[in-house]
Amino acid sequence: MRLMDRGHEPWPARAIVYYDGDCALCNWSVARCLAQGVPSGVRFAPQSSELFRRLVDLRPDLAGVDSMVIQSPPADDPDRGGLPADPAGRIRVRSEAVIWLASRLRGPERWLALLPWMAPRAILDWGYRQVAKNRRRVGRRLAECPAPTPEQRRYFLA
Repeated sequence: MRLMDRGHEPWPARAIVYYDGDCALCNWSVARCLAQGVPSGVRFAPQSSELFRRLVDLRPDLAGVDSMVIQSPPADDPDRGGLPADPAGRIRVRSEAVIWLASRLRGPERWLALLPWMAPRAILDWGYRQVAKNRRRVGRRLAECPAPTPEQRRYFLA
């Protein structure tokens, strides 16, 4: 079975990666994505932005989420059984968001796409929550995040 068969569609025309701008680990992850060559349709926005607040208005379940959030454009989702698309678009959180994003990078992180074949989502999300609980401590070990270059600034919405 190819990776594309398990819901790993190509990058959508637009995708927004919402990250915790106060977390060194989250900022490092965004910098890593930029270093790997983010496709042109992908943008980043901190969860403290007005854009994320508007998303939370559409999806109140995202309020206070302790996770990276990826929003893809609304589309007919075959998983919804013929129901209309969610106006907020396709939302990915926790391990699903990390795996979806990492699998589209060119570096060694792309191998994270194999994790759903090795462990159920509940276990992957548990692992994500363990990292999230300790991210401030882990983040302290990372170097200061460099300011984005003028070329990289085009990937940020806020």
